[in-house]
Amino acid sequence: MADLTQLLENEVLMAFASYTTIVLSKMMFMSTATAFYRLTRKVFANPEDCESFGKGESAKKYLRTDDKVERVRRDKKVSLFLTFPMQ
Repeated sequence: MADLTQLLENEVLMAFASYTTIVLSKMMFMSTATAFYRLTRKVFANPEDCESFGKGESAKKYLRTDDKVERVRRDKKVSLFLTFPMQ
């Protein structure tokens, strides 16, 4: 079995760990940013989300799209799978 110091010296593993940390951090930040924009602009995607702002017909006015919310939502999509050259 490989020693821990040997694993930490492996460039491919360290590159993968670094990229994974960056991607996961970005995903968590973008999820928070999307929720922030949806709540501050009162823009929701489905009726269950906007029930706290009103019932029935009054809640339907919050079911809409907003350019800034959509921009943040689209930026959240990232590729989680990479291919590294084998050494």
